[in-house]
Amino acid sequence: MHPSLIFLLGVSAIRGVDGLVLPRQTNSSASTHCGTDLCTWWHDTGEVNTATAVAPENVRQSRQYLVQVAIAGTDQFFDSFVYESIPRNGNGKILKPGDSDGSFSDDDGISIELDAAINMAWSQFEHSQDVDVRILRRDGQPVDSDVTIRPTVTTFETQHVAGALVVRVPADPNGHRFSVEFANDLFTYRSSGDAYTTDGSGEIVGVEPRNALLIFASAFLPDDLVPAQNGQDTKVMTPGAFSVADIAASPIVYFPPGVYWIDSTPLGLAHIKLDPATYWVHLAPGAFVKGAVEYTTAHRDFYATGHGVLSGEIYVYQANADAGYTAVKSDLTSLRMWWHRGVQGGQVWHCAGPTISSPPFNTMDLKDGSVDREDISVDISDYKQVGAFFMQTDGPQMYTNGVVRDVFYHCNDDAIKTYHSGVTASRLTVWKVFNDPVVQMGWQPRDVKGVSIDGLYIVHTRYRKSETYVPSAIIGASPIYDGAPTLNPDMAISISVKNVVCEGPCPGLFRLTPLQNYVDFKVEGVQYVDGLIGGSVPIGDSIIATTSDTMYPGAEDLSMQLDISDWTVGGEKVTMENAETLGQWHVNAAYDGQWSIQ
Repeated sequence: MHPSLIFLLGVSAIRGVDGLVLPRQTNSSASTHCGTDLCTWWHDTGEVNTATAVAPENVRQSRQYLVQVAIAGTDQFFDSFVYESIPRNGNGKILKPGDSDGSFSDDDGISIELDAAINMAWSQFEHSQDVDVRILRRDGQPVDSDVTIRPTVTTFETQHVAGALVVRVPADPNGHRFSVEFANDLFTYRSSGDAYTTDGSGEIVGVEPRNALLIFASAFLPDDLVPAQNGQDTKVMTPGAFSVADIAASPIVYFPPGVYWIDSTPLGLAHIKLDPATYWVHLAPGAFVKGAVEYTTAHRDFYATGHGVLSGEIYVYQANADAGYTAVKSDLTSLRMWWHRGVQGGQVWHCAGPTISSPPFNTMDLKDGSVDREDISVDISDYKQVGAFFMQTDGPQMYTNGVVRDVFYHCNDDAIKTYHSGVTASRLTVWKVFNDPVVQMGWQPRDVKGVSIDGLYIVHTRYRKSETYVPSAIIGASPIYDGAPTLNPDMAISISVKNVVCEGPCPGLFRLTPLQNYVDFKVEGVQYVDGLIGGSVPIGDSIIATTSDTMYPGAEDLSMQLDISDWTVGGEKVTMENAETLGQWHVNAAYDGQWSIQ
């Protein structure tokens, strides 16, 4: 068990937008508690700043929300810090660290978000007993009484008390990850069919909070996933600036509560490239580390644990570690938040607890040079990804026989990658931006079997146009990524997807460009709670090999053994007879007789 953490707030001030100084809470009203029943934490260097980068030693704090937590029924509330992430992290649209706004000329995925003041806040705590979570506004105004908690498949007891929302959160070994959304804070995304519009015209393609608030209520980690601070193999870090030399060759690096940043001038010109001897990074509750981690270890099992935060806010979009951390895309050398470029057969990455914020690119890759090995694996649980406003901010890879469970992904690229066999993924909550599908199985022909996804809760999507190359769909298979169109009839994908719930305006169920056979492909229990996007922007259409860019020559000879059951749209069941209208379903006639909807 990690040591008890008790912190009191200071009475200093928080620097706000354009130099505005906002008062902190006072000592009399703000305190935290950490015991075996409940653990909350705070940062004295919180900075409410909606426009620019925060100071290195500071943590961006929610402009909108305060969160407090009490053991259920006690009415003894303790403060839980509310973090915030903003598009581009206040750095501007820049090519390299230290640049001024506008030096990067390409598309980074940010468009109307800044003018709309879109931001994402979150608060996390640990608990072993039922708790009451109290949510208040910083400005003292009462929170809206019209509130939705997503995913709606999980219901919580709520009440409004003295202008605050109180949510009863039961203890659960799997934890809870949910979005609290107030009706008077919603922003509607509309599209012209090509891009978001700002004049009120176009089809509605998404509805999200301007000031998002996520609550991550985590069970305490088991003892074997919390390294001893006083262990002889453990390097305990000191808050502040650090370099990889400070970690040296310690097998375990432990970040206690506090704010840390990998040092460079300007910030963003270094990452945490660990010594081969280092196989474990632990982020204790209350640790906030600005940097990205690269392993070089050959240790069979290597780790990322703890309920702290790893933030990529200091990096530019697509930060290329081998090109001066500039925004020059490389699938091999653009920085990942979790990375290994020399992984060996038999290695397993264990990840339990961390939150990553503001990733600059694909968030996790374990490679052997340029090779994706088939003989490595992962065990990922209670993992959270927030503030992924940039494009190409995928969810983590799921390698052979990997186990992924109880995660939350905010991402602007492929969220769930089904590239390897034997994966089991369960209780996945996804908040999807516009780039690529929720589940991706394309880019090249694949031979993948025995993949199981059970419990996929899509709380938001906001696709800006109908696309097939980067599929606007829940389940997608993109065409060939690099090179000439290639099919492989000797390969097959076999996958099971169960218990899918999509809320709000939603994209189509499928956009597939067949590159190999689909065999024993089962999709069971799909709910489109609020219907499909249609009208002049047919994002809600399912398209399987019916357009020139989704049907390569020879694909008509591939198998499409696809069975769908218990699919509802707006509460109405989709059948073979109404699939084209209700399900917006379009499948190449070459596959007639091979697929079914029951």
